[in-house]
Amino acid sequence: MKGVKKILLSLSLLALSLFVKANELPIEGLYGKSEPMLLGNITDASTKKPVAGVLVVVTGVRNSDKREYTSDASGNFKVNQMPSGEVTIVLEKKGYKSYRREGVIIKEGLSLKLNMDLKSDDRGEDSDYFHPMMRMMDYN
Repeated sequence: MKGVKKILLSLSLLALSLFVKANELPIEGLYGKSEPMLLGNITDASTKKPVAGVLVVVTGVRNSDKREYTSDASGNFKVNQMPSGEVTIVLEKKGYKSYRREGVIIKEGLSLKLNMDLKSDDRGEDSDYFHPMMRMMDYN
């Protein structure tokens, strides 16, 4: 009976170690190199709830490569096959202030996860309404 327990324990440990090792492997891209990936989660700054439908624009600083994505119902977005180097990230959604993050460095072979908060735009529902006096009030 002791021999069977040792075999079962050994098999369990082997399966567990293979599972852990599989989770450590990088995502393989072309030619065996792992490709950088940008992951993110967008939440409302005051309620901390996920914000869906946010336009995520990622622009490369060196090569001006521009990519656009939209956050899902959980506020998540995923950008595959990111070129390595410095990028700028801009978040936009009606009812929220635009968010801009410059100087984000994407390193080759690594994934980067960012958590970002959007602040509500305090102008309310009638934000499309324009009057010249409103422009003067914004500067005071």
